Amino acid sequence: MNYWQRLKTKWNVETDRRMIWIFIIFAITGSCTVYVRKSLYNLLGIQIEPNWLGVVVKFLMIYIIYQILLFTIGSVLGEHKFFLRFLKKMNYRLIGKKISE
Repeated sequence: MNYWQRLKTKWNVETDRRMIWIFIIFAITGSCTVYVRKSLYNLLGIQIEPNWLGVVVKFLMIYIIYQILLFTIGSVLGEHKFFLRFLKKMNYRLIGKKISE
């Protein structure tokens, strides 16, 4: 089984068209995250220094912005249930707390 089919099975997606739509939503969200982060840093006057604290702050801001945008864009484009489940799993893996569905 190729990677595409494994993802369809893992994500419980029936059609190739829906898979493509999900990947388009991921692409839009990634691009928007970069734009929003840069705009937010400029608005707040944040200068991230290349030290460990700067890296941690940058990671946390990107993580939070990405989740908000992924859920919002996914919901607006008709994949609310998929991205809600996806974000719950992502947070469980990162944080370790199981979030009820």
